[in-house]
Amino acid sequence: MASKEKKVEIVEAFGRQFVKGNIPEINGVRCMGCGHCVQLCKKLGPNVFDLIDGIAKVTRPENCISDGACMMACPTKAIFLMSLYDPSSPPNAL
Repeated sequence: MASKEKKVEIVEAFGRQFVKGNIPEINGVRCMGCGHCVQLCKKLGPNVFDLIDGIAKVTRPENCISDGACMMACPTKAIFLMSLYDPSSPPNAL
């Protein structure tokens, strides 16, 4: 059985290491457009989100460092998981 090796990119931020490549998925029904995730992400540096039509959207997935800080910032838990980002087949959250 052949093993598939996955190459991962490690990102260092906030004194920790993260595996880059996972991006947040946002539940548009739960998102109330408060912008906490947008503000936090901009403040921390990656700047991955924008508010579009009153809902947070991942607009710059290539900037995501996959630290999950946005998940903690969301008061309604609309950002519920991180999914692997494949530029040729982006998840529905984009």
